[in-house]
Amino acid sequence: MTINYRPLIESLALWLKEQAHAVRVIGGIFLLLALVLGIVWSMGVELEPIAFVLSLLASVFLSLPSVAEYILPDRKPIRHMSFDELLRLIDEEEPSAWKVLHTDWAAEAFLRSDPRLRFRTRNDEVGVECDDFKEPWANQHPNPRAITYWYDYFYDGNLIERFILVDVDGNRATLPLPKPGTTYVPMRLYRIAKIFERNNEVDDYMQRSGLSIHDS
Repeated sequence: MTINYRPLIESLALWLKEQAHAVRVIGGIFLLLALVLGIVWSMGVELEPIAFVLSLLASVFLSLPSVAEYILPDRKPIRHMSFDELLRLIDEEEPSAWKVLHTDWAAEAFLRSDPRLRFRTRNDEVGVECDDFKEPWANQHPNPRAITYWYDYFYDGNLIERFILVDVDGNRATLPLPKPGTTYVPMRLYRIAKIFERNNEVDDYMQRSGLSIHDS
């Protein structure tokens, strides 16, 4: 089994970017202590090992913000992002960057690096957008009934945007909704569908339905 450490590394990098000032202050304190002990050591007191460790810690803490910037050079902390940047984040993050939790009546997906950013959908009457969705591509499966659901995108409890996805073939797959009158799916909706899929069914059912991804 292969473990994907990238989400954890990115989460740590984002935290370091957000706490860069505090991290540098800690590094400065270690550097000051190392300097003081170095002066005492030069006066004949045997403090070389302690001074070395403090110097090493100072170097680590002072360099961590630069390492974080190297890992995520163009990424702001999410709490500093604008409305448009939060929407673009859906296009940029891989599905593995999100943690999905299912219950009998709802599902939520939160960003691992900042759980305050999340999607929420409900499969009761509150979450249903249309309980009898009609489109040839959606009704051609063995179970022809299709239902559309709201997928709400939140940050820190504040609604950012609402999206619509379609459950087809007796809820066996949740597909992105194509642009009206077409079979072209916006990349953003495709990304959301991939976040919530359970058994890699999205691409298979899109092919069966004749849907294709459209970047714009």
